[in-house]
Amino acid sequence: MFQVRILATALFACALAGPAFAQEPVPAEPADTVATAAPDGSTTEQLKVPPVNAAPQLPRVSNDPEGNPLKLIASDFKNFFSGDTGRTLSYTALVAIAAAPWDREGVNNGFGIPTTVFQSGNVIGTFAFQVGAGFATYGVGKAFGNKQAAFVGRDIVRAQVVSQVLVQGLKYTVRRDRPDHSNNKSFPSGHSASAFSTATVLQRYYGWKVGGPAYVLGGYVALARMSWNRHHATDVVMGAGFGIAAARTVTMSVAQTKFSVGVQPQVGGASVNFTKIYK
Repeated sequence: MFQVRILATALFACALAGPAFAQEPVPAEPADTVATAAPDGSTTEQLKVPPVNAAPQLPRVSNDPEGNPLKLIASDFKNFFSGDTGRTLSYTALVAIAAAPWDREGVNNGFGIPTTVFQSGNVIGTFAFQVGAGFATYGVGKAFGNKQAAFVGRDIVRAQVVSQVLVQGLKYTVRRDRPDHSNNKSFPSGHSASAFSTATVLQRYYGWKVGGPAYVLGGYVALARMSWNRHHATDVVMGAGFGIAAARTVTMSVAQTKFSVGVQPQVGGASVNFTKIYK
């Protein structure tokens, strides 16, 4: 029974990675054209063909302007209230409803999860740890001229600030008692929000090879909070949801750049067209 409880709780936490799978496409940039003359004197417009050695696929980067991450946060709060956030939190609410029966279980016995196994999760999930990692990544990226690393660190910081302002505001509004009755700041979990917001930023930039393990780590943090009897199951689920929604808000301009190749008939021949697209 003990193993079943742990497995079910872990599934609730990891199921929250679902909304992050849906990547909203970013509109393609307008393609440059060049006019060419045909043998009959008429002109046609063709797409500029990039050099032969152009890379067919580029790393994921942000289209946001470079700059201090704190200067972009004001617009992040405005952008948070969107259809994408509504869908993400709606999905999260359904998972929370499914997890609600486990709330009483946690109050009764703290799920029986050994606290020593999850002790480090209480540190990893803190706002200070996560935002510190974000600033460190940003600084290293700037120092070594790695634009992608700088963007990743910047967006981790932005996601942390947005998620924690919202989560802490809800804590003081809802005022739900913690399972251990230490205070009434249980809902939602700030640790889960921090861990899952960072995981979502990493997934958006690097895909599931990096995002998958990051979400597993987020689930570990969520379990840690329950193992120490600091949160109910619904607390960590909704905290994770707010973390995911905040990270998706600050990374909406992140896209995978690719080139599609097409052949277009022309007078007296044909042209090869390269179109820059985003997925």
